[in-house]
Amino acid sequence: CHSYAKLGRYTEALAAYDKSVALEPRAAAPWLGHLLGSVGRFDEALAAYDRTLAVKPDLIEAWLGRGDVLFRLARLDDAPAAYDRALSLKPDLAEAWLGRGNLLVKLERHEEALAPYDKAVALKPDLVQAWLSLGNAFVELERHDQALAACERALKLKPDLADAWLGRGLSLLKLERFDEALATYDKARALNPDLAGAWLGLGNALL
Repeated sequence: CHSYAKLGRYTEALAAYDKSVALEPRAAAPWLGHLLGSVGRFDEALAAYDRTLAVKPDLIEAWLGRGDVLFRLARLDDAPAAYDRALSLKPDLAEAWLGRGNLLVKLERHEEALAPYDKAVALKPDLVQAWLSLGNAFVELERHDQALAACERALKLKPDLADAWLGRGLSLLKLERFDEALATYDKARALNPDLAGAWLGLGNALL
């Protein structure tokens, strides 16, 4: 089951998990929510997490997953409680701090989001998504030097992350470092030719 999921073969993984659940109802439940969320079946994922938590109310991964699914469902009033429960069980859970920051950004409370993002990268310096999210928050606050630094930290960890190249390009554009922005947007387009923001940024840099 786990091997299929790691390979991105979600249909086969779901079939294997369904068989596991049929044989032992509690055996696969902690993983099922994550798998269903990976294929965009968020309502089912939420139900799976709720079933898990009914049996194992202190399962940190289930509370974290529940928060992520509620965020994806835009249930922004409900998601904080799930992340807070995960953090009450494991205060150094970087992914939950990342989730808290993402909620604040969704609510356009970018300045407040900096603290949970900082907490996430302090706890887990190799958490790429936290650096990228921190960079995006700095962009919204027009703190472009800090946005650039955050995007570059993300790229050191994952050089092929197109979204981080996109964020770097925007920061350079705002800093009026146009030649560097052009090269950065070209890199983003090479990694993901369908990334609309890279084409838009390229046009703006050329102007």
